[in-house]
Amino acid sequence: MKLHSALMIIAAVLTLSVGLATAQEMNKEQWQQDINKYTQMRNDLQAKLKTLDGNISSLTSESNKLDADYEKCLNDLYALVGSDRDKADAYRSEIDATEAKAADLMRLSDADLMARSSEITDLDTKVKELWGNKLSLIPEFWDRLTALDTKVKSLKDSLAKQVKVYTVGTWAKDRDCLWNISKKPDIYDNAWLWPRIWQGNRDQIKDPDVIEPGQKLKIPQGKEMTDEENAAAKKYYRKVAAKAAAAAQATTPEPAK
Repeated sequence: MKLHSALMIIAAVLTLSVGLATAQEMNKEQWQQDINKYTQMRNDLQAKLKTLDGNISSLTSESNKLDADYEKCLNDLYALVGSDRDKADAYRSEIDATEAKAADLMRLSDADLMARSSEITDLDTKVKELWGNKLSLIPEFWDRLTALDTKVKSLKDSLAKQVKVYTVGTWAKDRDCLWNISKKPDIYDNAWLWPRIWQGNRDQIKDPDVIEPGQKLKIPQGKEMTDEENAAAKKYYRKVAAKAAAAAQATTPEPAK
């Protein structure tokens, strides 16, 4: 009985040993297969990478050639209009600034736009000046100036919709001054809004106390003063007060000694 048990144990140990050896051999075989597979994948990727490096080098060379051709083309274009790269860069900067000014005006409310109407005139003049440069014939600049023309037209149209024109009469007959014009029922019906007319016509009115018969004054729409108009009015009133104070001081007799 003991012998039988011992034999059974020996047989089990032998079976286990053979199984472990087979498993170990299978694992090594599988490991080798994996190594071979990944080695092949690495080789394939290295080959693809080499191909891509070649393509990148070729494309880089082509890109450099195209850049050089583009630069030569630009220089030739500048030369055709009697200019060069430095002048073109300066011209481009002028257009940048003009575009920024147009964008600023496009953001304004109707009332603020009216108060800054002279800036629209200045913008229009600047765009015309830019068109006068032969560099405007180059496509890059042509397209940008064309877009600026559209913006200036839009600004002028917006301004035109707000404008009512009043022709100044004489003082003797009409008693026209900015104060009296502003208080007319068909203007503002409020004399205190006279700074609106002043600021809307700064191209014509240098001194708000002086207007000339026959002047055609734009009358901004709306019955609320903008910040700019309020600031201009306050500055005017301070100036008038200072003059009055100086005049009063000059006419005050000195006390008897």
